[in-house]
Formats: sequence, C-alpha cells, structure tokens
Amino acid sequence: MTRPFVVHITGNPNIPGLRLVNVRSSPRTDASAAVLKQSTVGTRALTVLEVQPDAVGNQLNGKVYQWFKVRLPDGVEGWVRDDLVSVEGDGRSLGYPELSSETYAFSLLRMLLPTLTAAPTPTPTPTPITPTPVAKEVIGTVIAKDGLRLRAAPINGAEITRLTYRSQVTILDVTPQGGTSTYLWARVQTPQVTGFVRTDYLSITGDGSDLGLSEGDEYPAPMTNYWWVRGFNLKQNPNEEDHLGWDFGANVGEPVRCGPLGGRVMRLFTCTRCTPEKPSTISQGIPLGSSSVFLDPAWGFGYGNALIIRTLNSQLPESTRRRLAGRGLSGAHLYAIYAHLSAIQVMEGLDLPPNTVIGACGNTGNSTAPHLHLEVRASFNGSDPNWTGMRQNLLDPGVLFLR
Repeated sequence: MTRPFVVHITGNPNIPGLRLVNVRSSPRTDASAAVLKQSTVGTRALTVLEVQPDAVGNQLNGKVYQWFKVRLPDGVEGWVRDDLVSVEGDGRSLGYPELSSETYAFSLLRMLLPTLTAAPTPTPTPTPITPTPVAKEVIGTVIAKDGLRLRAAPINGAEITRLTYRSQVTILDVTPQGGTSTYLWARVQTPQVTGFVRTDYLSITGDGSDLGLSEGDEYPAPMTNYWWVRGFNLKQNPNEEDHLGWDFGANVGEPVRCGPLGGRVMRLFTCTRCTPEKPSTISQGIPLGSSSVFLDPAWGFGYGNALIIRTLNSQLPESTRRRLAGRGLSGAHLYAIYAHLSAIQVMEGLDLPPNTVIGACGNTGNSTAPHLHLEVRASFNGSDPNWTGMRQNLLDPGVLFLR
C-alpha cells in the first residue's frame, strides 16, 4: 500500500537559523502573493494538494523553484517553496518519485508525466542488415581556459598553433610521456594540421579504450561550464606538488551535479569560518596549506563547504568496476568529495536522483580561486563513515569521472 505524499517544513539547510516559513497565497514571492501565515520549522505531514513551478520563473543555479500547495493543521491552504521543505510518500502523480524516506524537495527533479496516446499500428520488421564495422572516432574538446599549444612533438616540440578553449580535435593515437609520469600525449588532427597535445587538457568523447583513454561510460564532469586546472599527483610527476584529486575551475555559483546513476549523501562539511566577503583562508590572512586549517572543522578541514557522495559498486559504470578489479578492489564502493562549494543544496542521508544539483561552485576553505575539488576514495564498507581511513584507497578521479 502506497503512502500519501506529504510535506514537512524543514527550512533551508543553508540558513540554519531559520525558524518560520512563509505560506503564500500563490506560487511566487513578489508583492502579488500575500503571506497568509508563517509555519513553524518542524511542522510535519502536511497534505499536498498540488504542485506548480514558480509563477515568474524564479530559479537558483538553473533550477526553477517548485511550489507545494498544502493544507496546514488549522485548515488554511497555501503555497510553500521547495527549498524550504522535505517530502516523502508517493509523489508519482505530481511528477515526483515514490519516496520511502524524507527527502529535501529542492534536490529532486520534477518530471511531468507525458500524455498517453494510442500505440501506433506496428509495421513489419525489415530484415536486419549487418553494418560494416567502422573505426572508433575519439574526439577531444580543449578545456584549457587560455587555450592549448599544439606541438610538433610531445613535451618540448615547437608550437605549431594554439587551440582555443572548447575547440575540438580528432585523436589519432596516444603516447605516454615516459618515466614515472602519468601524462599522455595525443597526436590529434585539426581541420588544418596534425600535432601533439597533452590529454589531461582534453575532455574525451567516445570510446578511447583502444588508446588507453576513457571508455565513454564514465560519469561526466560535475559542471557544464568549467575549465581544467590540475589533476591527480602522488609523486608520479616529481616536479609538481602532490594533489589528491582533480580541480575544475568555474565561476562562483556554477551548478554542481551528482552523476547519472545517483548516489547517497553520506556527509556534509559546513565552513562556519567562511563568509561571503572572505570565503577562503587566504582571504582571511591564513597561509595556503596551513596545517591548522586541515584540523579545523570550522574550515571544513580545508575542504570549505563540501559533501561526500557514496556510489555503490552496483551503481558504478562497467569500466569503473573493471578498473577497481584491476587494483584488487573488486566489489568496492566509491566515495567522492565535492569541495570548496559556495552553497550546498542537499541534506545528509539523501538518496540522490540522477544528475541532481547538489551545490554550487565556490572558493571556500583552503582555496585560491573559485573551483571544484573532486576527490575519490574506495571502501568495501557501503556505509563507511571514516573518510580519513579511506585514504589508503585514494584513487585518481579518472576511475569514475570524465574531464
């Protein structure tokens, strides 16, 4: 038996002091929508009468607010916005999933149900024709913000031309840089000329497995509008500082999404020392990389505003499971931290629908500029609370993500 779809007044997780929530006469916040009354945070199990998008299209980080028309305990009916409530129960008739547990409403994507039409009369199935095999085409998109040198040879080859940000090339073959370095050099074809570029400055599209690159089933980069800053390094590239993950640069406020197979929010880090005017340690006169910051929960242990998402092994792409097995981690689950956020839009314990907006890019904590730090660790415990203890199974984020 399904449970009724109900709303709980929770307030906004980014405004911890909020105690009262406005209930309005229509689904909007301008002067035409009168405040009928204020409902206390903690009010639970309000009947949902209908759901409507914001009447004037107000949104946050690209997601239009949804409004729930509810009936309060005193019988008053009015509208509350989805960033102030959680929901549970069977919401399928209103475009939401059937939720077995309480879920922050703003983190959910509302899917309007299509109108059913009669099935078309089937046509005879033609005899299949076996296609002629074609070579795999692997495309690289330049993600270096200031462009990328196209060289005549790997590493120190003469510059042929400069490829612009977001321009595309066809990857012909790949050569390792050599030594302990993890860098790869791709010979690429532009419309005009052939040359070499380093693959970490490219976002790869297509199955590049024959070239030692990504297979194409991995999670996409967590942001849409971003550029590459730096990658993973644990002394493999000896002339560079160690770095435990990937850094994607972006403007403050750029939406950050979870992957296409969802996951669970295991932990939130709230940077209480961060302010809008001075969000980072260096903006408050604390040196970058100060050991005291990494021990201080008020700085999110250096991560600033951050959250950890667990992806069960059964939810992982097939290529990821193969990579884990190759490292002796067959069956392990992955935990990813999304760090230095300007805002967090989900709650701890939330099971995320695919591609949910979980926060926004920022410059909080031990940070020099707006960016998303992405770090991945493995554990055989599907409910592992010990992020520090997973350090022994730290992985290059390329095990799961595309650039």
